[in-house]
Amino acid sequence: MGMNKFLSDEDLAVIHTLDDNSLYAAPNLIEELFTYPYLSDSCLLVSYDDAGNPTGYIPLGMYLSDSTLIASYIPAIPPSPPISPIYTPGAEHVIADLGSLLDEGTLYFDVDMVAHYSFSYLEDTASAYCLPMKDYLSYLSASRRKDFRRKLKVAEKYQIKQGSLSDVMEAWPWMKSVWEKRGAYDSEHVQRVFRWLKAIEASGRAIMKVDKYLLDGKFVGVNCCVMHDYKGTRHIDDYLTWYDASVASGLGIISAINNITNPLYYGARYNLGLPGYYGKTFDGHEYKWDLFPEFIRLKQSIIHIEI
Repeated sequence: MGMNKFLSDEDLAVIHTLDDNSLYAAPNLIEELFTYPYLSDSCLLVSYDDAGNPTGYIPLGMYLSDSTLIASYIPAIPPSPPISPIYTPGAEHVIADLGSLLDEGTLYFDVDMVAHYSFSYLEDTASAYCLPMKDYLSYLSASRRKDFRRKLKVAEKYQIKQGSLSDVMEAWPWMKSVWEKRGAYDSEHVQRVFRWLKAIEASGRAIMKVDKYLLDGKFVGVNCCVMHDYKGTRHIDDYLTWYDASVASGLGIISAINNITNPLYYGARYNLGLPGYYGKTFDGHEYKWDLFPEFIRLKQSIIHIEI
């Protein structure tokens, strides 16, 4: 991977100094964040103590939204990854240092899991804690329970085997076709996704959970999650479900239900990703809202920062 011009030697020294061995502190992942092409003026926002020692950082980039330049943390695969800025070491110190600058303006960070701060605005996320199926269904309305039981019946026709990232690449043509029909095809996206997942794999700090879905013995879809521990909690970051829409329509919902109700993962934090923003839902991602009843959705604090 080539050195990104926005990461200085000083930035790299901060990243290595504060590396706490958590997944999203891995130096190779932070470098990978800065390769995203649609950001400008990317930098590392760093906090320091009175002695001048770094105490935390958040990767920051500017992007164009409705002709306005917006500042945001740099997520893994913009615009809809599970990563949050609070995952980077000492991010809470950066936020605290900016406390006097918090403003309801146009510059913002999505800050997840900051329990000791109180924010006036909270937004639903497509994240929840894994729980038993009976408990999960109890949060659904009668009509939704009927719908999900129907989906569970459909799920029985699939066999699941352990896969690998090569299966993700094999599944890409199916998703390319789906995206082209939505008018949202990005020819470079698959390479960014695959490069990011390879970087995670190379970090050695996570379990790459790749479920290969088979129908009558034939490969029809793949679900790829990254499992890692963060501050005592197991996180399951669901990055993608790519499938043959002609025979496996609805696999995204089915794979998510399989993950959130798997007994092996009870108590883990399941992050399905960002389904939308500012009240807009991405086409094809509506199920991310519908999958999680409102009562179990985890919230995200939205704060606005003038810098």
